[in-house]
Amino acid sequence: MARLRRLHERKGRVREGAFLAEGPDCVRAAVEAGWVVEVLATAESQTGAWAADQGVRVTPADAKVIEAICDTRTPQGVVAECRLPATELRDALERSGPVVVCEQLADPGNLGTIIRTAEAVGAAGVITTTGSVDPWNPKTVRAAAGSSFRVPIAADQDPATALEQIHVSGRTSIALTADASQEVMSCIRELAVAGTPADSLAWIVGSEAHGISAETAASAHTRARLPMRAPVESLNAGVALSVCLYAAAWAEVPR
Repeated sequence: MARLRRLHERKGRVREGAFLAEGPDCVRAAVEAGWVVEVLATAESQTGAWAADQGVRVTPADAKVIEAICDTRTPQGVVAECRLPATELRDALERSGPVVVCEQLADPGNLGTIIRTAEAVGAAGVITTTGSVDPWNPKTVRAAAGSSFRVPIAADQDPATALEQIHVSGRTSIALTADASQEVMSCIRELAVAGTPADSLAWIVGSEAHGISAETAASAHTRARLPMRAPVESLNAGVALSVCLYAAAWAEVPR
């Protein structure tokens, strides 16, 4: 149990090459992805019984043991130890669809929301830069509600290198900054008229406290901002990026 508890910390996950998936939705997604090492489940857990039927090793455990292992207070009687994926930047860039770059994003809930939304709009992948929250943090995995196992996530990338490779892949990068002169919808329309579809966009969002670095903003093809009524000055990163991804996808829907 102590070893699994250590997977709550990033250094423990790196040392063990593993992370935790908590609750039925995440455990099912982990089993379907083929990443599971072992499932711990109560006798009452339907997900545990289903995982056993899939040929996964399932160890019976008391509800209190599972609660002690999990980061959440309500793990619903099931948790899985999963292998950390070895996802490279090219794994995302070789797929079709927009990509998302999170530069030094600190909040695990925001990152989980972004991963979930990325899957919903058919994004090719999510890229996090060095200094960002670990995408395999238990809170991030829970917030992504299973999408972490289906969307390529290239973590801990150097921002300059990642942006260079994004441009090489033929994508147009848009940095979300509060001081941009152009609004998001105007930017999307202008790019569409120029022949740049939503699937070839790369959206860059910065940390909740400091936004995107000056170097990254300067290296992006363009910058854009979301219009907001006073006195609101900003949205959290998860909400802002979700709005942009859907705005770009909606702009291409025939009407």
